[in-house]
Amino acid sequence: MFRSEDKMKKIGIFGALLALWLASPLAAQSQTEMFSRVGVVGDSLSHGFFGVTVEKKTQDWAYPVLVSKQAGASVSYNVLKGPYVNLEDVLKWDCGVFCIAGAIIGGNQTTVSLPSHAGITGAEYTTLLRTSGKCEDVTATKQEKQWYWRTWYHFTYRWVTVADCKEPDKFHQFGLRSSGTQTEIMEKVKPTFLFGTAGANHVLCTALHTSLDCLDEARFKRDIREFFRRMSAMGSLKGGVLFTIPNVTAIAFLERYQDPQGRANYSGLKAFFRNSVSDPNQVLDATEINTISNFLTMLNNEIKAQGATMRFAVADLKVIFDDLKENGRPIRSSSGYSPGNARANWPLPNQPGVFGLDGVHPNMFGHAVFANELIKAINTRYGFSIPQVSEYTAWYYDSLNRNPVDLKKFLTENIFGQAISWVVSIFA
Repeated sequence: MFRSEDKMKKIGIFGALLALWLASPLAAQSQTEMFSRVGVVGDSLSHGFFGVTVEKKTQDWAYPVLVSKQAGASVSYNVLKGPYVNLEDVLKWDCGVFCIAGAIIGGNQTTVSLPSHAGITGAEYTTLLRTSGKCEDVTATKQEKQWYWRTWYHFTYRWVTVADCKEPDKFHQFGLRSSGTQTEIMEKVKPTFLFGTAGANHVLCTALHTSLDCLDEARFKRDIREFFRRMSAMGSLKGGVLFTIPNVTAIAFLERYQDPQGRANYSGLKAFFRNSVSDPNQVLDATEINTISNFLTMLNNEIKAQGATMRFAVADLKVIFDDLKENGRPIRSSSGYSPGNARANWPLPNQPGVFGLDGVHPNMFGHAVFANELIKAINTRYGFSIPQVSEYTAWYYDSLNRNPVDLKKFLTENIFGQAISWVVSIFA
């Protein structure tokens, strides 16, 4: 009897240890092993989009690059020099006519045959699967006439299905080149650690276009699940990190607007560059904001579910951003000096900020904050001690924070700025 009880106790202890091991199987992996081959997919946040463009100095500060360096690893990527321009450089007169012309045309400063960092501006889980550097949609097909000799005297045609390869946007062209889609690149790289979030544009589109037309829950769920199914099937992953998407209606790009006539569908959130609202399509009203909030909850729940399935670290950036929006982010040097609390806006005189001038993407300091939250999540999940990025140093070398540009003031008080604002208000 006692032997049986001892045996049962041993079985119970073994079972508990087994359950603990299964609950955190990747903790046994060393940091070096897990980060031996880093892979990155994603959107503008991972790509290093800043000031309406992507270029080396912005790519070098993107969160996957920062986190990888802190973990003792590295990633390779095609370095861009445009398209479009660094808005900060233009407004500070650091980019002249030839600089602007070259940036608008865009291109590559350096290239690699197979990038391990494949994140591209504008991407989402759908484009991760379908958009390469050569084709907008590698799965697209069309019907085409094929002429042939039906008999020796009868020349006719039949309809056949062929690939419909349309040219993708320049960010995909220069960022991916001939390497395939982001998903295909990861299947070639076979990373041991993956930065795998590309969910923001599935909902950020509502803020940028003040419209709900882009929301598509079925497509989002279909494609995020297919992407992670393919990542799991590689068999190489030892770990990774995902993050939830912050409240897109709280970004600096949007600001409150109250219709002078009190019309509910003309009141709500408008793009910061608009002085007024002349159409309900130019504002997100209260009902639309509620719809976006519900969609965001669904989206983030799916990201968390995929993180749990893959046994990845998950950083709840929605919670972090909400706190930053309400309380700010303290900045302090090792000597104790502080320039103040950074807010959820672009920097203003005597007021640091985490956004770039577009009010959507992080500046250098913002990327450091972003990277540190991911590092915290990774350390907690896997038991590592990856050191954090110095946020004070990032603020110190961030020219936008050290020498702020008040874009809204420029757009309203400067003649050139007023012209830009007028053009944007017509075509946006």
